[in-house]
Amino acid sequence: MKKTKDLDELVFEAGSLVTSIDALDDFVYDYFVNKNIDHSEKLSGLITVIKQYAENHYTDIDDLNTFGGDEQ
Repeated sequence: MKKTKDLDELVFEAGSLVTSIDALDDFVYDYFVNKNIDHSEKLSGLITVIKQYAENHYTDIDDLNTFGGDEQ
C-alpha cells in the first residue's frame, strides 16, 4: 500500500470507502435481512457501524484545509 501524499487523494479514498461500504450494506439488507436469514440483523448492524465511522472519517478529512488544520 502506498503512502497518501495528497489530501485530495485521501479524501477520494475515504469517499470510495464510504461508497463501497454503503453498497455492501444495501446488499446485506436486500439479500439477508429481507429473507430473515439467521444473524443477518447483527451483520447489518455491524456494517452500519463501520459505515458510520467511514462517513465520519470522510467528513473529517474533507473539512481539513491544505495546511493540515481544521478549517476556520
